[in-house]
Amino acid sequence: MKQKKRSIVKDLNLIPWPYKVECDNEYLSIDLQTRITATDTSLAPLAKVLAGELKMLTNIEPAVTLETKPRAGDITLSIDSAIDIEQYHLKVAERANISGGDYGGVAAGTVTLLQALEIGEKAAALPAVDIVDNPCALYRGLMVDPARSFHSPEMLRRVINLCRWYKIRFLQLHLTDDQSFTFPSSAYPKLPTPERHYTLRQLRELEKYASERGVVLVPEFDMPGHGKATVEAWPELFSTETGSRSTMNYARPEVGEVLDDIIGEMLEVFSSSPYFHIGADEVNFENLDEDPDFRLALDRTGLGDAGELYRKFIVERDKTVKQHDRQTIVWEGFRRSGRVRIPRDILVMAFESSYYRPEHLIEDGYTVINASWQPLYLVAKRPAPVGQWPVEHIYNWNMYRWEHFREKRPAYEPIDVPKEAPVIGAQMCSWENPQDIIIPYLRKRLAAMSERLWNERLDCDFTFFSKRLHSTDKRLDTFLK
Repeated sequence: MKQKKRSIVKDLNLIPWPYKVECDNEYLSIDLQTRITATDTSLAPLAKVLAGELKMLTNIEPAVTLETKPRAGDITLSIDSAIDIEQYHLKVAERANISGGDYGGVAAGTVTLLQALEIGEKAAALPAVDIVDNPCALYRGLMVDPARSFHSPEMLRRVINLCRWYKIRFLQLHLTDDQSFTFPSSAYPKLPTPERHYTLRQLRELEKYASERGVVLVPEFDMPGHGKATVEAWPELFSTETGSRSTMNYARPEVGEVLDDIIGEMLEVFSSSPYFHIGADEVNFENLDEDPDFRLALDRTGLGDAGELYRKFIVERDKTVKQHDRQTIVWEGFRRSGRVRIPRDILVMAFESSYYRPEHLIEDGYTVINASWQPLYLVAKRPAPVGQWPVEHIYNWNMYRWEHFREKRPAYEPIDVPKEAPVIGAQMCSWENPQDIIIPYLRKRLAAMSERLWNERLDCDFTFFSKRLHSTDKRLDTFLK
């Protein structure tokens, strides 16, 4: 199966670029005799996914088999418990071997294989590469916003394919906001917004589709702010007498009980996610201290104001998330000072730097995910470059840096934190965008962010990245149809 062919490292079009890559002048044919062998039964779903993807690219669909002794010419998938999670080793010689520290690592290796594949009119081949690779950032995320502009399940599958292609591990679904409540709660069926919500079957199918491809769906229920759709669906429970219509009446104990039930429902559907995002940003406290329910709660707890009750609300929802053996994520919404202590094991997505500066979060013991407004927020209705950040700008950014375009924001003068700081990754956020534009807006920008998160050790210029992006972006079309 091996034949001579010139192939050198710089000709490989891989994004993100691997940590260690070697290549010689031979290749392995992919033909009708090729099989995909999963030596671990847990990898059988991934083997089937890879076979389907190879058929889309080459019109050759390898047979899938479970064998412990693969033969020459096979593509083999295996788990190697001796290496780190998400690390993978791709070696192409007499056969193509992909081993990974876990399912996600093997999945990442299969993407590298697909990107490295050389496809001709009548033949396909893999260059004889030896790649050892692992990500620098644990959290490599993308958020989409179906609550403001509904995204069909078909569109979300395309977004999952995009995440897989560029090794984005986490896809956060912003499922609730002022505009709609898209989660199909069985316990509280009055909450889902008519004609603007998913079915349980659709979400379970998306969860399965994503997990088979090494992508983790992270549910977000934004609370207690950004809750107008929730309040209007059930005003007798969630509304206040004096507060904003977008703020839930979080002073009522029964509101917390309902929210806890829904958290449980969501986590039952999104079973592969180690995280649950409770939002908790941009809460409007105006006039809440005058509300009868808040006065009662303040008297009962001895806390000073609605802001302290909000901090207590975060603590209580975090307890619920932990009861389900998951970790809580919040937007940077609470402030540094306050009587109620916010647990330090809550992950904070820092975006504005005006509520709680990232260097202060780190100083105070929090682990941070960078969601810097500039250049990670994509909002198409904003005038360029705001919300339409150039690909090169993203490529020249790093996850230890926060930027903002408004002069009054602290990060208008960029904030840089040390590389030893507990910043575990970053997330690109697609806010308010209609579904028909999210793929065009995301695809190249997400590739740039991915490379910066995956391999911060990389010393490559934008020209080299652009050359590779031209190839990977063109091949990506096959998976976005």
